[in-house]
Amino acid sequence: MAWLHGNNAVHQLSENAVLYDLAQMRGNVSVLSRIPNNIGGVYAWYRRFEIDTNAMNDPDLFVNYILKELYKDHSASRETRLPPIHKIKLQPDNSFSKELLLKELATDSSFRELLFMLLSNSLIFQQPLYIGKTNNLYSRIRSHLSEGSILRERLAAAGHKINRCRLLIIHTSYINSSTVSDDINEDNNLDNQLDEECEYPETASDKLVEDLLSRLFLPAFTLRYG
Repeated sequence: MAWLHGNNAVHQLSENAVLYDLAQMRGNVSVLSRIPNNIGGVYAWYRRFEIDTNAMNDPDLFVNYILKELYKDHSASRETRLPPIHKIKLQPDNSFSKELLLKELATDSSFRELLFMLLSNSLIFQQPLYIGKTNNLYSRIRSHLSEGSILRERLAAAGHKINRCRLLIIHTSYINSSTVSDDINEDNNLDNQLDEECEYPETASDKLVEDLLSRLFLPAFTLRYG
């Protein structure tokens, strides 16, 4: 069923890259226990789709699930000033004009199975929800997962649960735990708003990799690149 990865909670893609399925882990402690400390790198959050057995076997429940997922915001809203006295706000368009066709095709079990297979392998098709960089992956992920975090709230406002997402981390550097605290304020780094106030600077390579990935793959809930 899965093309890119198995159904394990943690999948080692390479020596330095690991994919985590948070929906298969019991709470933040379980997630964080699998993330090494004092290692820096780049990370990406991905949306995860979960269709229960009842929806798979019931066309009406299946359609309701698909429509619910379609109507979730697929990106963050953007707002900017238009001098001298105006503002512009861009919001995601979640309209869908083929609901009748979806209901018709959903009566066919083979169509439901096909769509389920495609959603189970959604990493092939989807853009990341968010891409970030850090000199301490453990600390940054802990910050994102904490109650009330900026990223958690931003995703929740669009109907996405961060603790049901997939997380990809790529290790790129090691840091000295004796000189660096792992307690980092997420506000200093989310969307790179205050990078100059970090307790330690990210490496040039991490900054460039994160910037390149963001510009190539347009993470939907990242407001600033680089």
